[in-house]
Order: sequence, then structure tokens, then C-alpha cells
Amino acid sequence: MVASAFIWVTYGILKGEPKIWSSNGIGLILGAYYFVEFMRHSPEKSKTLPGAKLQHKQAVAAVLLATTAAAIAPLSILSSPCTWIGRAGVVFCLVMFASPLSALGTVLQQRSAKAIPLPLAVTSVVNCFLWSVAGLFQMKDVNVYFPNLLGLSFGLAQVALKLFFGDGPNNVKREPAVNLPT
Repeated sequence: MVASAFIWVTYGILKGEPKIWSSNGIGLILGAYYFVEFMRHSPEKSKTLPGAKLQHKQAVAAVLLATTAAAIAPLSILSSPCTWIGRAGVVFCLVMFASPLSALGTVLQQRSAKAIPLPLAVTSVVNCFLWSVAGLFQMKDVNVYFPNLLGLSFGLAQVALKLFFGDGPNNVKREPAVNLPT
């Protein structure tokens, strides 16, 4: 989240597009807070993410440094930093939007969409729809509308799976109703 937001803030600044850098600036601040809290409260070897905490810190630092280097690189080395940073942003967006679909095999096998968080899927649909409209009709920026159109389709697929399968078969046994004296 931090790496992606940083890439988009940098891209927005290079493009001179306040809608991109300001909204992602808020995401960068919130993402940095979440990252710090996650690092502070997670064990050295996290069960929820691959790798150790140090590897996550190094990966975020590498993306931040590479993005900064690309943004300030002399034109003779990198002819269009904005293009390369935009492409990196697209890749990060696609990975982020598609990652909840990693549960697809489990959903189909168990015929349960319990692994898909509905609020996240709905938020993704709304967010991607709005960015798709702004990117396509207002900014006319393929780096904005392309990943968001794909993200919209990924989000709609998640919502459809949630609606179709729900949280799976109801395995909870109910106790028979007890008639209380009146």
C-alpha cells in the first residue's frame, strides 16, 4: 500500500495532476501509519505474509528509492520517468486489485466465498469505477483508467462470487426453540 501510493504520488506530481497526487498522498500517509503499526505488532515471521519483517521493510525501501531515482534521473538515462513510473503504478494496481482473487480456488472448491471480504470488494468496485471515469473522460490517462477498469472487473467478480456462493453451506446446528413458561 505504501509503495503503490508513493508511486502514484510521484506520478501525479510528474504529470502535474493534483487529483492523483493529493488523493494518493492521503493514502500514503494512512498506508505509512498502517505499515508502522503492522510492523510494531506483528511477529518477526508473519503467518499472514511471506517473508520476515525486515524483507517487507527492504521491499518498501527499494520501491521508494527506485521511484525517486527514476523521477530525478537525467533524461539521457531515462527518457521519460513519468512513463516508467506510470507503468510501475499500473503493475502495483493490478497486483493489489487482483490479490483477493487468489482465494478463487478455495471459493470454487469449498463453494463458499467466506474468504472474500465483501466490504473490501464493494469499496474496490466503487473506487475503481470512479477512477476509471476520471481517468478515461477527464484525464484521458491510460495509466489511470486501464488498471482501474481491470480492477473494476476484478471487484465485480468478487462481488458476484460473494452473491453466488455467500459464506457457503450453513454448518451451524441450531438448538430447538425452548418454550418458556408465560
